[in-house]
Amino acid sequence: MLNTACKQISYFELSHEIDELTSDNSVILFDLFDNYVDLKSLIPLSFYRAYYPYAGRNRDFPLEGMIKALIVSDLLGLPSTALLISFIKFSAEFRKFLGFSRVPHKSQFSRFKSQFYDEIKKMFHHTVDFTDSLAYDCDEFKSQILITDTTGFELFVKENNPKFFENILKTSKILAKTYPDNKNFDPIKHAQSKMPKCSVANPDAKLAFLNGHFGYFRKAILSTNGFGLIRDINFIDSDNTLETDLTPQQTKDLYDSVSLIPALETYFQLHPNHDYDFFLGDAGFDSDDNYAYLYKKEITPIIPINQRNHSELPQPGYDEDGVPTCPHDPNLPMKYTGIVKGKNRSDRIQYICPKRTSKMTNGKSKVILECDNPCTKSPFGRIKNLTIHHNYRYNSAMPRSSHEWIELYKIRTVCERTIAQLKSMIQIKTTNVRSTISLQANVLLAGITQLIAFVLLYHSKIKHGKLAIKSLLR
Repeated sequence: MLNTACKQISYFELSHEIDELTSDNSVILFDLFDNYVDLKSLIPLSFYRAYYPYAGRNRDFPLEGMIKALIVSDLLGLPSTALLISFIKFSAEFRKFLGFSRVPHKSQFSRFKSQFYDEIKKMFHHTVDFTDSLAYDCDEFKSQILITDTTGFELFVKENNPKFFENILKTSKILAKTYPDNKNFDPIKHAQSKMPKCSVANPDAKLAFLNGHFGYFRKAILSTNGFGLIRDINFIDSDNTLETDLTPQQTKDLYDSVSLIPALETYFQLHPNHDYDFFLGDAGFDSDDNYAYLYKKEITPIIPINQRNHSELPQPGYDEDGVPTCPHDPNLPMKYTGIVKGKNRSDRIQYICPKRTSKMTNGKSKVILECDNPCTKSPFGRIKNLTIHHNYRYNSAMPRSSHEWIELYKIRTVCERTIAQLKSMIQIKTTNVRSTISLQANVLLAGITQLIAFVLLYHSKIKHGKLAIKSLLR
């Protein structure tokens, strides 16, 4: 049973609280930062060594000041670096807080993000570790929940202009009129299949169906705990081949199902001391491999069944040895053909239709299906692939119909709100970022900003309760 008396945490009043704080008196924010956030302890030593080399010119702007400036920019949701520089220029208190003796040039920040991207990434993971104990102190139960979702960050490339797809669709509609007898021709699906798989200007901007539409995104997997505190941001590459006979949602589900294990494996390697009791994910993560991986990690999966994974064809039965049988004849076992291996997937045992044979014709092997009542339209007959742990999907540790499962799954939406908050911080629609490194640095810095804000609000509750999220430690 769930502990219904656990403290409920809402992380998403952060923007409102910080807005109130900065609108009343920005100096209070700076004082809170200096009093409760030891930024030097959060910056890895390697970052200092990279920023302050033994040979070369001295830095005009301290490392802590550069990071503080970017954090405040994300807290305020500034849409451009130019506006941040204006704040630095006209606010003496802000310059004192940053430790700047003069106003930096706009290029100073862009070079900082690209030149020290690897160090920013290390700082993010270091801050994740630092906030782990604070999260457990706030809400131990929800800190043992890991929520993961896929998302994408749009890059400023011409392929993301709606007119780009409209031109392709226009050509497909003309083609449809040329062959009016072909009733199966769908101009929309045809246009989607003709879209380039990546942007010409930036190959990292890959075609994907996210947020209800096609676009060119930098794909990522983001993980939070049970109350929305960011635990991991993983930028990944995947095969984005779009088949014309697959719906956009089916393509997205396929991408989700194969991307989870590499992302979680990377996360647990970076944070080996992080333990979780539950994993929450949407139906896109519903695959045998994911259940087997979570079972190995001793994590209870809270994942709904993906109805798109369910075939309308009659299902094979099983004999006393666990061998699949013909859907139309339970006494007729299917034929074993061997082990099927795939990238990022468990090995699968393959069985084929028992009435399928092959013979050589003109030096080539030809498949023959001798069945009067086939259970599939495929000329090769029915094929059944089984993973070693193929029953994990249905034999879940916690029944999907139980009250505990339903209540846990409701928590999953906090991850989506965290993603929305990240995109709001970096002003993804207005910043017009073309560079992959700059975009990824912006996202990681936004993640650091959320974590720093959590530390600030956690400690400020002691003496400045009115400035904290009201329900944070209630």
